[in-house]
Amino acid sequence: MSQPKKIYLSEFAVNLFSGKWIIISANQLMAGGTMGEKEQEVANNSHIYLICKTPSISFSNKSFSYINGIASGHINYKVDGEVREKEFSFEFPLLDGAVEVKLAKYPHREFSAYDANGNEVRYLPASVVSVCTGWHLSNNELRDLEVLYVGQAYGDGNRSAFDRLKSHSTLQKILAQASYDSPDSEIVVLTFEYAPYRVISQIDGRAKDVISDYRDIDRFRNIINTPLTEYQQICLIEAGLIRYFQPYYNSFYKDNFPNDKHKILESCYDLDFSGLIVEINTEELRYCLFSEKARPNFHHICQIDILDPDKRWGFFHYSNGDGSVFKMPEVIQRASK
Repeated sequence: MSQPKKIYLSEFAVNLFSGKWIIISANQLMAGGTMGEKEQEVANNSHIYLICKTPSISFSNKSFSYINGIASGHINYKVDGEVREKEFSFEFPLLDGAVEVKLAKYPHREFSAYDANGNEVRYLPASVVSVCTGWHLSNNELRDLEVLYVGQAYGDGNRSAFDRLKSHSTLQKILAQASYDSPDSEIVVLTFEYAPYRVISQIDGRAKDVISDYRDIDRFRNIINTPLTEYQQICLIEAGLIRYFQPYYNSFYKDNFPNDKHKILESCYDLDFSGLIVEINTEELRYCLFSEKARPNFHHICQIDILDPDKRWGFFHYSNGDGSVFKMPEVIQRASK
């Protein structure tokens, strides 16, 4: 077997990073309803969705009250049967013809305002109250969302990702199993809109005996002049996140990405990319994502060496100047043959 080595002075990586995102409970998703204009635009343009698990938040029926336009009481959740609770109090005016406010029946996950004919006018879930009080900011049990599944939500502007998810078989399976295995938890869906990819260049000034003439420059020109399609980018995002989080309900890409058999990498190999960097960020609302394989964080950076390490060193390898090579830490590497 030949010794792996640097071939070119320059190496290139595809960098894909998330932008706008939406979070909604599976219960709200199935119930339907309408979104605001800005939220609907994000939903229509989403590229990736995550199905996650979080503790289910309810109102305490013993302390809930509505007096003179003020809703107050306690919100709570359970961990292994143990109750955690927090007090709240805020204005909730009777609008649009509403005349009274009632707490929903068990498990008391929302309260609603009704008009004189008993029609529901407005409602407020306990999970929204939790966010508004900032309870999750200092409570990692509520802050951390466990990633159970990663999938494509390729928006076309006609149907949002949420519309398509309502009949998604995997979501139905997760909902059924979660209700049995984790009765104190609820399922939430997050969709993400990704920005067009960036090309990151790495020049190894200490590398010896590498190609550094016009052939190296032509590789960069080819990358710029032959952009990846939106669909190719989405496939790379999905595969990268699945490999990184290794969610329980995913199977494809979970353990064997990258691999020569994966056609989604053909475009990267044709353009001679040697690295894939997929980022996902949920810092805006201060939620962390995690899985059994990835610790909780607001900003996850998935770095994948798509080259065969037995044949070539690429984007994530740097020469030390003495013939040895430093490999960047926390990079997912394809298995040696």
